[in-house]
Amino acid sequence: MADILGRVALLVAVVAAAAIVAYGARRRPHHAPADITGLGFGPGLVVFTSTECRRCKLVLAAAKATGAPLREVTFELEASLQEQAGVTGVPLTIVIDGDGKATAQFAGLVGERRLRRALAGAGL
Repeated sequence: MADILGRVALLVAVVAAAAIVAYGARRRPHHAPADITGLGFGPGLVVFTSTECRRCKLVLAAAKATGAPLREVTFELEASLQEQAGVTGVPLTIVIDGDGKATAQFAGLVGERRLRRALAGAGL
């Protein structure tokens, strides 16, 4: 009986650990750094989106709320620009400083507060 309980406890622990890892991976998606060099983006925020993306709309609302200059690059309208930057998933938000360098990148959902901190870190 103790052996069965031990196995059940181990199984529960493994399932719980897998659920925590899956939640963390879903919560903070990863995207390789986009290369915006030579694409002519000015200081502020660049948000790569798609018209069918619900999360993109939330990110755009947060970006607009910061009051920073904003450039939206929609896949359906500017697929070649997203391809040149190496964007493989949306939403992808990039903070660009006054020198035209990317100082922060956020894949997936990002809130207004994080964007404001990143903009302040970029001197904007």
